[in-house]
Amino acid sequence: MDADVEVHFESKSVLLLVTGVAAQLYAGNERNRSVYDHMQQAATLGAKFFACSDALVAHGVDRSALIPEVAGISGAAAFLGRALDTEWATLVF
Repeated sequence: MDADVEVHFESKSVLLLVTGVAAQLYAGNERNRSVYDHMQQAATLGAKFFACSDALVAHGVDRSALIPEVAGISGAAAFLGRALDTEWATLVF
């Protein structure tokens, strides 16, 4: 499937973008690949990760603490712009 993928991390999920956090988490009982391993694979395949600017401030996270896979900082208005754009499909978890 040929699709542009953007993953916007807001609220507490922005902490997954802090270096070392996702590397300590696993999606199931098997501990062979961390959440960060999956994030790296997604980034390698072209997914772009964006951190919510307000969430970074709310959690006291400095941009220098973010993993290198973060493509940029994106606020709520940018996310809403994507969600309302008829050329984009939006999934929210």
